[in-house]
Amino acid sequence: MAVSVFYRICHSSDSEVSDCDGKHSSKPDAFQYALRLVARAEQFRAGLSLKLQKKGYSKTDISKAAEKLSVMGMLDDSRYARLWLASRMKRGSASPRELLAVLCSKGISHATASAALKWLFSDSGEEPSNSEITLLRRYIAKKREGLSVVDLRKRLRFEGFSFEVLDCLVDE
Repeated sequence: MAVSVFYRICHSSDSEVSDCDGKHSSKPDAFQYALRLVARAEQFRAGLSLKLQKKGYSKTDISKAAEKLSVMGMLDDSRYARLWLASRMKRGSASPRELLAVLCSKGISHATASAALKWLFSDSGEEPSNSEITLLRRYIAKKREGLSVVDLRKRLRFEGFSFEVLDCLVDE
């Protein structure tokens, strides 16, 4: 990853940081610290800003660092949301509505979170995606609560499952 290479070039030791212009300081500037965080794990703008704020960086420095990383392609809320959703699909049983709410509560915009959900559930055909069907099955197994099929369909629709995937429920 380009971030790792850039990080290694700019990082001389834990106690001393080079700003890639040859200057040394005991505390990295906001961009350097943000670069460290991005090198460790995928970040999103609001989360990165909060981490930098907790370290005492000014809002102006935080904004500049986030913008610079975004322009470099190292900070992308859409990519973070897609990766987070893919990770949740491997272990979770949340509904689309719950997934959307969690992403939005983290600071991802509603439009970005919705687009990531559409990406997750997109397949080339007219049929529901395997991801959405898998999520539906997990959700039903965990939260059916003895509901009738009609009530279950209403609940699932409220939770954000598509009509197409609900038709699969009727078929099963």
